[in-house]
Amino acid sequence: MRAALYHPRHGYYTNLRGFGADGDFITSPERHPAFGWLLGRQALDVWEALDRPTPFKVLELGAGSGALAESLVRFLRGEGVHELVYTLDEISPSLRDVQRQRLTDAAFRWEGAAEAAHFIVANEVADALPVVRAVVRGGRFRELRVGPELTFVEADDAPAELEAYFAALHFMPPEGSVVDVCLELGDWVRQVATRLQKGVALVIDYAASPPRDSLLTYYHHSLGSDPLIRLGQQDISAHVDLRMLVRLAIGEGLRAGATAQRGLLLNLGLSQVQAVLTGSTDRRELGQLVDPDAAGGQIAAVFLLRGMPADYKPAGAVGREWPAPSGVPSLPPDRDEAEFLSQWHEAFGHATDN
Repeated sequence: MRAALYHPRHGYYTNLRGFGADGDFITSPERHPAFGWLLGRQALDVWEALDRPTPFKVLELGAGSGALAESLVRFLRGEGVHELVYTLDEISPSLRDVQRQRLTDAAFRWEGAAEAAHFIVANEVADALPVVRAVVRGGRFRELRVGPELTFVEADDAPAELEAYFAALHFMPPEGSVVDVCLELGDWVRQVATRLQKGVALVIDYAASPPRDSLLTYYHHSLGSDPLIRLGQQDISAHVDLRMLVRLAIGEGLRAGATAQRGLLLNLGLSQVQAVLTGSTDRRELGQLVDPDAAGGQIAAVFLLRGMPADYKPAGAVGREWPAPSGVPSLPPDRDEAEFLSQWHEAFGHATDN
């Protein structure tokens, strides 16, 4: 999985140019720019709780196309956050090129990703960490390894870390179950904690707790489950063990809490945004973000806190009174809307208000 995704020459993310219609899958920031705008409210909430530090430092892990960064910074600028440093930590050289072309604000930088930040966001990043795949036989784990003909081969044993992982969960999957487990999750959480000396980290991802057979592939917007085909040409992901992530974060001295993406965005005022953006394209795509049967219910949002005031609760977890929104970004109209608007302007473009 690591080679297929991150090989320095042939890896999927090494050569990925973008997401959305031209890519293999679409993430929430590409689905609607209001996603990043709303996360800007969470960043603003942290900035205010920390007594408006200067500069305010934001770190985005796996920043993708830069869509989230663009909307989030636009929101913060509109709220008067002038001293701002936004660092993009992106492993893909091709995506870094995309980001540099897209992001022009002076706040953006691609160096110093190891430095401490006040607000860290990782949207659909941890699900691309490599996993170990195993099956339960006779109450023991047997690793499913990749054979020379690119098929899964059932081994006689499994890494000792896998047994320890489930022992810590006090859970044993049923006989015959296949599980996908990220044994690198602890190192990843430790890296996040190291860079969060005082502030909030927001981890947003598809969740499966306890781990199960959750490995998925995406190729030209087609969902699959065979990672051993189209190597380097398709995305591979596995759902994140939410309970283990929280357990690991607490072990690093962080406070932790979680909600669904639906709750996160509603607490940040998505209903206000829906009232402002009335186009059918906007309504449809925004609705996907909070649909309990789609991304809104399948994606979890985990808050990790360090050094925040004792009574602080993230706005994305508990909500707050938000002012009426202004300057909310919208999607361009779809084909039907564009044709209607063109006809409307052709017929009424010279009309004046009475």
